[in-house]
Amino acid sequence: MNVIYAEYNIHHNSIDITTTAGYLLRIDCREAEKGLKTTFCSEFFLYF
Repeated sequence: MNVIYAEYNIHHNSIDITTTAGYLLRIDCREAEKGLKTTFCSEFFLYF
């Protein structure tokens, strides 16, 4: 059985995903959000 664990890494502004098989995947949040377009309503709900 392959267990997957993910957590936010505040030091690198990334999401680290690890598996029991020994794999590590790091998703850089800055890079992932580069082309993200938001509307006024979607930004409004981020703060509440």
